[in-house]
Amino acid sequence: MATNASLTSASSSGIPALRSRLLALPIFYKVLIANTLIVVLGAVAGSSLTLSVSDYISVTGKIELIAFFACLGTLLSVSVNFIVLKAAFSPLVELERTVDEVRTGNMTARASRSPYADPHIEKLTDTVNEMLDSIDRYRTRLRALSGEVLQAQEEERKRVARELHDSTGQMLTGLLLRLKSLESSSDPEVRKTAEDLLEIAAGTLDEVRRTAVELRPPALDDLGLVAALRGYIGGFEATTGIQATFCAENIGRLPSNVELVLYRVIQEALTNAAKHAHASLVSVTLRTDATSVEARIDDNGRGFDVPAVLRSRKRGLGLFGMRERVGLTGGSLDISCRDGAHIVVRIPLSPSLERLSA
Repeated sequence: MATNASLTSASSSGIPALRSRLLALPIFYKVLIANTLIVVLGAVAGSSLTLSVSDYISVTGKIELIAFFACLGTLLSVSVNFIVLKAAFSPLVELERTVDEVRTGNMTARASRSPYADPHIEKLTDTVNEMLDSIDRYRTRLRALSGEVLQAQEEERKRVARELHDSTGQMLTGLLLRLKSLESSSDPEVRKTAEDLLEIAAGTLDEVRRTAVELRPPALDDLGLVAALRGYIGGFEATTGIQATFCAENIGRLPSNVELVLYRVIQEALTNAAKHAHASLVSVTLRTDATSVEARIDDNGRGFDVPAVLRSRKRGLGLFGMRERVGLTGGSLDISCRDGAHIVVRIPLSPSLERLSA
């Protein structure tokens, strides 16, 4: 009894092991085994049936029987091959789906394993998944590095703006006061020279202050995004002669990193509209709800080829910087160029936003 039980146990445990070995075979051997079984079973069954009924049927019946077995064998062969090949190649369909998802921006997509796949295809699946994991880790490190670079850039902007305002501005103000004293000189030539120098120094001081504000507008920190944009867009319209409209719907104070990103993106978009698109009209719209904030920048310029610009080493840097800034906040940047350029920025408003130093 014990011997019979052990034999039964060994037999039952051997079936799954045999099944696992068969599933692990390459496609070539799976198809070969399936077709061999069909041929052998067909030959045995056909021969047995032919021998058993050959004495009872006519020549026409024998021909019909042969035709029947030929059709049955063909049908079975096609069906088995279809099932085996479909199961074996299903991982390739999964790989194609994964690649399509990654291409559309879903970097978390991974190909799943299949117990019926060819070992070589399974190895390819593992390689693709490992490659995607490596790319994801690289993107994470690159994004962290981009954040540090942008943070350092903002800190440098603040430092330069402060130096221009405090040091350079004060020196120019002192120069203006000294030149002002020369206007009361009894020498007409000295007075004329002083007037010319006063005009140059005053223009230089205005330019220094304007540059300092563009580098880091105090209103952005003190009053918020809406006030800073109103001041910037007003100066943009006066400087470029481009008609600019600004609309802010239900906008209060936003997280400092979101305000900074939106300000820089809008600043870059308006600069591009003036410098490259030769627009005569631009509009900026801000709106927000409980979960996100959206900025839309439209112009009536000549537009541009977005993929070509992104490949360009000069103009592509601006768009790349915009994408990086928006990406650091978990937002999205959509650009279309039909009848001008249309840029839409959407940034989620949540406590988990990655902070960009303000």
